Amino acid sequence: MTARAPNINRSKIYEEYVQKLAAIPLPGSERRLFPTIRELLCFAALLGFSEKRRLPLDRSQGVEDVSYQQFERGDAENLIYLIALAETEDPDILREGEEGRCAEIFEEYANGGLAIIKDHLLREGGEYPDRALMSMLRGRGYLVPAQAEPDLAAISF
Repeated sequence: MTARAPNINRSKIYEEYVQKLAAIPLPGSERRLFPTIRELLCFAALLGFSEKRRLPLDRSQGVEDVSYQQFERGDAENLIYLIALAETEDPDILREGEEGRCAEIFEEYANGGLAIIKDHLLREGGEYPDRALMSMLRGRGYLVPAQAEPDLAAISF
């Protein structure tokens, strides 16, 4: 694609959670759960898509944007187009001039994913967002605990 897509917006409704996950260090650490807001939005968009939770942004509540240049780094830009293609099942979504539509689909799935994350953090208390997200991913079947190797010592042939 030669045309550049617009900036990616996120709802201010979830700003407290965006900051908690991508700006504020985890308790007892200097590390943030998501190194950038871009990475958090990519995670949220994948979660929203996987859970079929596509929510339009309520622009009356305000939006924040992330420069599209942030998405051009790494594979994040590809994820925007991949989600749009998977959603529409129409390769024409990848044509020049459709960048805004692709961005909107991505934003809406990211918004849906942020809603899921917010709901879970509210239920878990949110003091340790890393633990809460791992719990959510396990509870929804995205992370399956490794099975212990069977003890073969007791078997004789």
